[in-house]
Amino acid sequence: MAGRVSDESGKALEGVTVRLFLPSGNGGFEVKTGRKGDWSAGGIASGAWQVDFIKEGYETRRVTVDVEQMSPAPPMDIVLKKAAPDPNQIVAGELKKAAGLVAEKKFAEAQEIYAGLLAKYPQAYQIELPIARAYHAEGAYDKEIEHLKKYIEKEPNNIEVKLLTGAEMIQKGNPEEGKALLASIDDAAVKEPAVFVNVGINLVNQGKPKDALLFFEKAINRFPDSPDAYYYRGITDIQLGSTIRPDNQAEGDRLLAAGKADLQKFLQMAPNAPEAPAAQKILEALK
Repeated sequence: MAGRVSDESGKALEGVTVRLFLPSGNGGFEVKTGRKGDWSAGGIASGAWQVDFIKEGYETRRVTVDVEQMSPAPPMDIVLKKAAPDPNQIVAGELKKAAGLVAEKKFAEAQEIYAGLLAKYPQAYQIELPIARAYHAEGAYDKEIEHLKKYIEKEPNNIEVKLLTGAEMIQKGNPEEGKALLASIDDAAVKEPAVFVNVGINLVNQGKPKDALLFFEKAINRFPDSPDAYYYRGITDIQLGSTIRPDNQAEGDRLLAAGKADLQKFLQMAPNAPEAPAAQKILEALK
């Protein structure tokens, strides 16, 4: 059995795998085409052979050849068509190029690539995430959140993206919407206490300690063995208690006592933590 393989223009294709298989026999074997696209195989048993022609970048072609004993098969002239580009590979390559531009702070050029990809592949909503990351790197937080929301519209059950979006909203000045988004998440779906703790810290930094307590409590309820949650709830309770104590002695004393208990528990759980000296100092000051 022999033949020649070429592309649609007639150019010989070297290195094509010619895989010969006899279903009714004991298997098969393969050969490669030479520089001129030619190939040959001898010692062929009688039967209906499946012959596959395989080369990367080309559509695989299969032919069936009936071989009779002592009667050579006529030479085959096989033409392989170029394979259609894989959209996934195209998108991956363009995303890699855009990420490189973001690293170089060439944000406009990166966003041009992202816009082109979305125009060509509108079903590929996953592109919204790298777009959002690029806007974050640029400092365009409103645009970042806009594209995170678009992603959530397409994949509303993605807990990680919802947590990221809610935390970004809280940190960048849209706390009410961020808290509402976070409240819509099933706490049981959260896998790390830092998710809740970080949201709480952001709220404290924005001067919203009462709102922050909700997330520290979520962290403790979901992850009772997390020392960080006790530490931050403790110092937040103490901050609140110290602030309201002159006007509301009973509530201030309650918050101070709760805060002290949390810091003591934190020290029991993580006596060597970096925050331990600060916790100890606060407790000594409250004696």
